[in-house]
Amino acid sequence: MKLNRADLRKILYDFNSVSNRLMQANYQDYNNVLTKFISFAKNTPIIYDYIADCGPCEQNMVKEFQDVNRYRGRAIFTLGETNAEEVSTVFAILNHISQNNIDISRSVASGYSFSNKFQDCIEAFNDRVTMVLIRHIEGYLTKVGIDMGIDEKVTYSITVSNGQVNIASDNATITATNNAGTDFVQLVDLIKKVNATATGITGEDAEKLAASLEVIEEEAKSSKPRKSFIKTAVAGIQTLKGTVEFSEAVAALVQYVQAFLS
Repeated sequence: MKLNRADLRKILYDFNSVSNRLMQANYQDYNNVLTKFISFAKNTPIIYDYIADCGPCEQNMVKEFQDVNRYRGRAIFTLGETNAEEVSTVFAILNHISQNNIDISRSVASGYSFSNKFQDCIEAFNDRVTMVLIRHIEGYLTKVGIDMGIDEKVTYSITVSNGQVNIASDNATITATNNAGTDFVQLVDLIKKVNATATGITGEDAEKLAASLEVIEEEAKSSKPRKSFIKTAVAGIQTLKGTVEFSEAVAALVQYVQAFLS
């Protein structure tokens, strides 16, 4: 597959969004949210290639689910000894749940919590199973980004083989084309004002802000901007709390972007 660093940042942003939604899902909505997570993983080549390169799951999922369910509340899944085994096994578990629409809150998830509440069981299962896969994928994408370097525009060919990530530059750059009707200079100025007033925003919120602003800027450059990406990024920024100046800068940016989207 071919990606530049900006593309990778967008993928990581979207992956974090679907992952966070799954980790916070209500037990009644869990399978629907899980299906979206699985679909995203399968339809994002850099993620699915990584999962596939970890190898096929050696466990028989039908038998594993029967065994864990037989000792409900006293048995849990064996995920494997290596990182690759954990990736392939957890993905197989989640895929099996999704494909067979299994209500794990009333079955296999009960082994992960001492509580009798369905929501507690789901959250415990996510913490000890789902999060294992999420962390491995996040780590992989982060390392790919580090290997790419700091140039946002250079396109790379990325392949995964036997656990080895191969990243080769195409010695080509992507020329950004401003979308018709968009005053890109004004947009950049509005983004700069948001950054300049983002004092006190740190940690995960700062990362969320940076990723969201980058998505808005990169999509605005495109001749075919993905409006759903921009809307998600804007919604993410609007959840952040800062100074009065920050709120005013965000409001100005949101007003401009909404006019662009309409």
